[in-house]
Amino acid sequence: MNDLENKMTDAADLAELKEDCQCLRRQLTMLILAAVVGSMTLMGFIGMQSLRAGKDLKSLRPQLEQVSDAGRKQTTSLETFTSKLQDYGRSHQDFMPIIVKYGLTNSGPVALGSKK
Repeated sequence: MNDLENKMTDAADLAELKEDCQCLRRQLTMLILAAVVGSMTLMGFIGMQSLRAGKDLKSLRPQLEQVSDAGRKQTTSLETFTSKLQDYGRSHQDFMPIIVKYGLTNSGPVALGSKK
């Protein structure tokens, strides 16, 4: 009689385990489906942001060119001013220590923040 009770509880446990396994399969399927939907949504969002950033870049390009042109003009003006200071320093030796102090020798002005 003891064997009969064990077989019945084993059959009940087996049915319960099969039901739990089926439940876990459904949960796993739902999690995979949610992960796929979430990754597709994220991919779409990133794609839209990329398109918007490209449009922003196209609209800002003319302004960037204006700023870089102004920078080039300032650079040439600065180089002209530096060469005039060097010429002045050569003709007036009293001014030469100032030129040396601020690094306005033939190599041009010293970058900001650099030390000798």
